[in-house]
Amino acid sequence: MLHIMKVAVGVTDIEELQQINLRLAKDNNGYPYTLTRFPPKQVEDILQGGSLYRVIKGSLCCRQLIKDFIPSKRDNGNPCTLILLEPEIIRTQSIAMRPFQGWRYLKPQDAPIDLSISGAQLLDIPVKLRKELEELALL
Repeated sequence: MLHIMKVAVGVTDIEELQQINLRLAKDNNGYPYTLTRFPPKQVEDILQGGSLYRVIKGSLCCRQLIKDFIPSKRDNGNPCTLILLEPEIIRTQSIAMRPFQGWRYLKPQDAPIDLSISGAQLLDIPVKLRKELEELALL
């Protein structure tokens, strides 16, 4: 199994990512997606339970299971790859990340742990405080 990570460009928090996913899923049989220019070469390894980890405002902070990779085209006709995702966004322990373009492989041993497993109580922190702690990569 292998994961990938990608910057959620222009997204300010996980709640905004959820709203974007709901909008995209509405027109795609209930499944959100993101586009990328080039498909990974290790698709088979990723499709064995891999996730797309998202970097939001400099923090690797959540993931979604990857359902499939589908060749597609952008609105301008340029080829791309559609990364089909499961709808559930799983919060993870935050890890500070510098911005990067495209996507990167993420080995399972380097992936942050899920908050839903490691500390469900952390999800009960007030939203404003949680966002500040996530921005500081303390959650």
